Amino acid sequence: MNIKNRIWRNAAVTIVMALLYSVLSLFLLKGPALACSLGLAFTGMAAACLASYRTALRMQTRLAHLTAIAEGMKEGTPTDTRPIRIQDEWDELVLAFHSLSAQFRARSGQEHKLRLEAEEQAWINQQVSEMAILLQGSVKVEAASAIFLNKLAAAVQASYGVLYVRSGQVLHFAAGYACGEPTRSLEPIPMGSGLVGQCALEKEILERHHLPEGYIKVSSALGEASPASLTIIPVLYEEELVAVLELASFLPYPDKERQLIDRVSRNLGVLLHTLADVARIDELLRETQNQKEELEAQTEELLAQTDELHAQTEELHAQTEELQEQAQELASSNGRLKREMELTARQKEELQQQNEEVHAQAEELQTQAEELRVSMEMAVRQKEEIERQALELKTQADSLRLSNEQLAAEFERTAKQKEEIERQARELKEQADEILASNEQLKEQIALTERQKEEIAAQADEVLAQAEELQSQADELQVQTEELADTNENLLRQMEITERQKLEIKAQADEIYLAAQHKSEFLANVSHELRTPLNSLLILSQILAENKEGNLQAKQLEYVHTIFSAGKDLLQLIDEILDLAKLETGKMLPVLEPTELHELADSLYRSFEHQAQKRSLTFDVRMDRTLPESIITDGHRLRQVLRNLIANALKFTETGSVSLEILRGNKATRLRQPAAAGDIVFAVTDTGIGIPSDKLEAIFEAFQQADGTTSRKYGGTGLGLTISRELAGLLGGRIEVYSEEGGGSVFSLVLPAVPVEAAEQAETESLSIAAAAEHASKDKASFMESFIPDISISNPKLLQFSEMEDDRADLQPEDTVLLIIEDEKDFASILLELARRRGFKAIVAFQGDQGLALAHAYKPDAILLDTDLPVLDGWAIISRLKSRPELRHIPVHVISTEETDPHTLSLGALSFWKKPSDHEELEAAFLQIESYIRRQTKNLLIVEDHPDLRKSLVAFIAHPDVRITAVATGREALEQLTVQHFDCMVLDLGLSDLPGFDLLEQIKTNRKLQTLPVIIYTGKELSKHDEQRLKHYAESIVIKNVRSMERLYDETALYLHRRTADLPPDKQRLIEKLHNPESAFEGRRILLVDDDMRNIFALSSVLEGYNMEIRFAQNGREALSILDEEKEIELIFMDIMMPEMDGYETMREIRRRPEYENVVIIALTARAMEEDRVKCLQAGASDYIPKPINTTQLVTMLKAWLIK
Repeated sequence: MNIKNRIWRNAAVTIVMALLYSVLSLFLLKGPALACSLGLAFTGMAAACLASYRTALRMQTRLAHLTAIAEGMKEGTPTDTRPIRIQDEWDELVLAFHSLSAQFRARSGQEHKLRLEAEEQAWINQQVSEMAILLQGSVKVEAASAIFLNKLAAAVQASYGVLYVRSGQVLHFAAGYACGEPTRSLEPIPMGSGLVGQCALEKEILERHHLPEGYIKVSSALGEASPASLTIIPVLYEEELVAVLELASFLPYPDKERQLIDRVSRNLGVLLHTLADVARIDELLRETQNQKEELEAQTEELLAQTDELHAQTEELHAQTEELQEQAQELASSNGRLKREMELTARQKEELQQQNEEVHAQAEELQTQAEELRVSMEMAVRQKEEIERQALELKTQADSLRLSNEQLAAEFERTAKQKEEIERQARELKEQADEILASNEQLKEQIALTERQKEEIAAQADEVLAQAEELQSQADELQVQTEELADTNENLLRQMEITERQKLEIKAQADEIYLAAQHKSEFLANVSHELRTPLNSLLILSQILAENKEGNLQAKQLEYVHTIFSAGKDLLQLIDEILDLAKLETGKMLPVLEPTELHELADSLYRSFEHQAQKRSLTFDVRMDRTLPESIITDGHRLRQVLRNLIANALKFTETGSVSLEILRGNKATRLRQPAAAGDIVFAVTDTGIGIPSDKLEAIFEAFQQADGTTSRKYGGTGLGLTISRELAGLLGGRIEVYSEEGGGSVFSLVLPAVPVEAAEQAETESLSIAAAAEHASKDKASFMESFIPDISISNPKLLQFSEMEDDRADLQPEDTVLLIIEDEKDFASILLELARRRGFKAIVAFQGDQGLALAHAYKPDAILLDTDLPVLDGWAIISRLKSRPELRHIPVHVISTEETDPHTLSLGALSFWKKPSDHEELEAAFLQIESYIRRQTKNLLIVEDHPDLRKSLVAFIAHPDVRITAVATGREALEQLTVQHFDCMVLDLGLSDLPGFDLLEQIKTNRKLQTLPVIIYTGKELSKHDEQRLKHYAESIVIKNVRSMERLYDETALYLHRRTADLPPDKQRLIEKLHNPESAFEGRRILLVDDDMRNIFALSSVLEGYNMEIRFAQNGREALSILDEEKEIELIFMDIMMPEMDGYETMREIRRRPEYENVVIIALTARAMEEDRVKCLQAGASDYIPKPINTTQLVTMLKAWLIK
């Protein structure tokens, strides 16, 4: 029951007693006494009620005032502070509460202020500590500036920032944050120029507020605005300007952020000055090391010239003087280095002074924490005092108990806050300790730098000592020079005696060389006369085999292929005769290079395994495990010898086996002359007809075989073994044969451990030129010879039989067809069974040309392709498939024994499998094929920051079979790549938030995204270095220009495997135009210069098939006349051997004319000597092609030169 109720209860008791008194008066008194008694009773009743009411009202007012004061203390809000007139104890109680509330507010405000200051200092120290950690290990000014600016801008919420570093009287751009105009920011700023230059000159902070609209733009993906405040801060070191920092923000910076900027700018000044000193020390170190290396190189050169001192004594003195000058320069460099060391010592003292400042800051923080602790103790004592007063008041008013309990809880929370502030103070102390530790590390780095300087000084002293030693050696060499001069006089007298003998030997050598030259000219002329009609035969047979009109029957096509095959055989015979001639005349020299034995063995096995299987023979290759990985020899000639030996073994073996064994010389058997332990022996063993003992030498003679019977039965020219023996001698080895008639043969090629040097084979300067030409053209020749003509693929026999029972005879239009191109029959049968179980109809091919022909004929839904195939390898097949619009959409899954090759995906393959694979991997692979075929819609990601271009790309590529996601930034692209699967990505390098190279690196280092095809679409000029980096990451690069949209569409269609027939008609025409040679070559003006009408007819038939405009000339003069009349010739085919003016002279004359300085000239040479090819290029040919001309090679060369 509260006080008010008690008062009213006492008033009610008084009234009841007055009523009882009145009732008794009625019974006991009468008259005036009664009236007086009743009057007194009623007056007492009224007075009691009035007194009770006033007492209750006063108590209620004072209690409400006390409650308001308690609530205000609880909430921390001020209460009524009007003066109170003291009338009773209640007023004294209210006054005491007022005083207590005022003291509590004052203490709370002081604590709040101290807490805010401590938090600000803690935040500043934390930012300084984090920045110090980020800058640890920075050695470049640009990298440290970028880290500093990025961290500071994020901490103070700057919207724009640049940092300029001083170099002399100019400020150079070092780093930027959210720069909107990078090209402008990169311009150097002279001291005093603009606000930045003025700040650098005055070394005072400049602030500008209320910037005009458009002064600078801060932009994001959603919009752009102008900042309201600009702050330019000088970065000083010992009152010297080091750099200038410019920050822009939407609001002015508060005191906390200003203190942070001031602290970190001072630290940055020390750091930049230290980095500059380190850079100068490094530069001096590199300069000293370079001088030392130069000195060592000159020393070696001086020693190497000992044999020529009879003519170089004066030069030696000059070199010695140069060494002395360099030693003096080195001494001066050492002096500069010592001065730099003294400067570093001063920097060390400055760092120690900074450490003392950090210690002082830490002690100041500890003092602040102690003051906070004292304040909290005072608060606790005040709390206890208040609790005591509350206990005294409890006896006066029980209603105040609840308020006092709440007040006690409030003080408990205050105590917890005190503990939190103490914890923060401890954290600040720990951060200060960390700063001290980082300073200790910096001291250690400085000590390490001093030790390095001492080592450099010691090295410089050693170099000086070496220079003095070289001077003494020079004196000794001068004495030796005088002795050599006497010896040379004796040698000159002896040389006069032998001079006559040399003239006689030279005359004999000239006669031999002239005879060899005549023989070479004869063979070259014979080659020309044979290749000219052969060229027409092969070209016309290729044109017929293409059957563009479709009017040839299958039997007629077989006749055409027979003609082509006979021509190729004749060409091979001509090449063998020329090889033999070059070997006999010494015009073939070895090109020494590392040749991997395992790769050689695998290549030979793949080449002959299929041929052996057709003849029902066993063929295997064995290698000794102790062999090295590679040997130094001419790999091309080594393959030629082994191919000849293996081909002969297969030809003369009816049943049994043929093997190639590669082993060490000490393990070889059946050799007449034992091989050395380090020699490498290639033994070809067969179970064939064998060779009689009296014919073992005859088989190595030109055009010779064991006897006439074998010649008639087996055919051949008899040149293979002759060429092989000559090539073996060229490589420094030999061929031995062991054979028994009817018991097989063993042909052993023995190569020495030390390779033969090409220079030892050359006797004249002209021969070394031929060797260089052969080496220069080897890679190009091997590339050109790898072409398989389309005539081979169009052979009907490739479609007529199958060595494995596949499903080609049971195909229906609704079937899903899978083409398996794999030369291992066991593995092919496994793939065939898995395909059938998955519901595919499968076709199997064991050769590359057969697989390509089946792809043209059946248009499968997917292809499984091995890379190591006979006739035509997997890479060539992918290239052919992706170059044809009707086949390029077919997904190709590559199978290889090699590791994953990024080249595979860049060609357009969908995936890469590594053999051997277990059953689960194969099931997963077929599941991937099945899901890809059934998924009709492909996903494309476009990353382009320009909104209009982004919309244009989406609109240009959009089609129901492609789902396009377009984003503007690199971070959005990474988010999209993590939430969904994409089949291809188009990337612009110039993104606003993330450099394109960084985005590419993040994608390609993510295992899930490594196989994602990336197409670079950029307008940026790429350096060679950037282009090489992009080729490592991206599958294709498209430079933005007028035709770039078409190329981009073509590239995306390739990597999305879009079916050309399903595209819109205008897009079909676009792709057909890009990939159809007829459209690319149409209307091109070609000049054909040849004196043989058969060649003109054959070549013009090919070129006119592509709608080219052809002009003819039968000699060089006629060609020059045509060029005078017509100035729009784009390409010239130039025959070499012509009457009146040959091809060499004609090409030289064309190149002398400025208007034809860059016209493409392709030389047609039937003379297969390498020196003839070199002459063509020296005379001005852009390229050359040998006769007979391979039409596929011809079209490829035209694409390379005419389609840019």
